[in-house]
Amino acid sequence: MQQTLEEHLQNQIEKSRDFFWHRLRWRAIARQLPKNEAFSLLDVGAGAGLLADYLSAEFPRASYHFIEPLESLTKHLSERYGARANGAKWPSYSGMRYLTLLDVLEHQEDDHAFLRELVSKMDVGATLFITVPALPLLWSSWDTALGHFRRYTRSTLAAVIRQQPVDVLALNYLFPEMLPMGLVRRWKDGGQQEKDASYEFPDLPKVANDALYALGRVSLALSPLAPLGTSLFAAVRKRA
Repeated sequence: MQQTLEEHLQNQIEKSRDFFWHRLRWRAIARQLPKNEAFSLLDVGAGAGLLADYLSAEFPRASYHFIEPLESLTKHLSERYGARANGAKWPSYSGMRYLTLLDVLEHQEDDHAFLRELVSKMDVGATLFITVPALPLLWSSWDTALGHFRRYTRSTLAAVIRQQPVDVLALNYLFPEMLPMGLVRRWKDGGQQEKDASYEFPDLPKVANDALYALGRVSLALSPLAPLGTSLFAAVRKRA
């Protein structure tokens, strides 16, 4: 499973920067960040580092830092952003005004302990953005192959967050428009991993990718009202 995940993330370096799903996930975060201000952001479980590309393009005064457990991806990120941007050995995340944990928590067997340790290293007043796959009903071979332990509902994610000394700024579903596709994938494989199945994001024609992005921008604006979706988004701020 780790090899499949590593291959999946490696492929994103070259292929996925313009993929509508990544761009929309970034938009959910970007609208929470301050314009025309300098700030530091720590990307926990950075993967291919796509967030850094979006961040530098839209927030040129921001400083990007990362933590990534996969060695091959750590090497790639260190070559791009410098070894000093690697926060893996930092005793605390002092000075990091924002942190991201994007589709990482579902990979942790003990998500409560993982989040507790992360929050303990944050400054008081720092904000953490979290995304996770949503709805156990949508569990499929995608989740199995990529090493997910669970998919969340709003209540189960809230239960993990409530144990931490944080104030919840946002907690809502994303991508309700993707639910039919998620249900089709679940129906096709019944949650069982198939030998010949592909776990990469599809290569969409530009017109289709742009259309899904445009639809997603509308959906994102209405996301606080969405009763369901294929992902969950949370923003939390550490309190004293």
